[in-house]
Amino acid sequence: MKKVNTVQHALVDAIRQSSNYNPNTQVKPTVVLWTDKECQWQPVLSQLQKVLPELFILGGYDTENRTGPAIWLKCVIANTLESIELPERLTPIIYLPGISRNELRAIELCPDAIKPLAELQYRGVLWSQHNGKDWTVNAFLTSAAGGLSLDVAKDKNTHEALSRALAEVLYKDIHSL
Repeated sequence: MKKVNTVQHALVDAIRQSSNYNPNTQVKPTVVLWTDKECQWQPVLSQLQKVLPELFILGGYDTENRTGPAIWLKCVIANTLESIELPERLTPIIYLPGISRNELRAIELCPDAIKPLAELQYRGVLWSQHNGKDWTVNAFLTSAAGGLSLDVAKDKNTHEALSRALAEVLYKDIHSL
């Protein structure tokens, strides 16, 4: 049976591929940091967690939903929590809602709540566009450099409609869009 190439499959592959490295010249990244200043991906995180067992979220303490504060996430990454088992051979992914790449990089200006995670940018990788910006939904769908290279209007109405329909868009075959 042919695997359908959905937006979700492509998104999962793109995030996981960001942790690829050359073992001859690099050390394996400790973590993939996923910054999302505008929280555009937040409505589909529970969907994504079903297919990304290595996905954890910065937020209030809720181990059932793999969500917690920065210190808890550091313990997850260090694999010191008995209640959390990291999947073997998969690099943990930490989703940072409301945090931009620039906020994380400027450690002295970094919000206190995420300062414990700031050093992970040096031991891990950021899932970001080639230009260093956060992956917005529209950027992922339209970019030819790491995205899906789809033709999507960039107007406000399309942006709002895409936000409302993102959960359904994830399951769409890329070739049907």
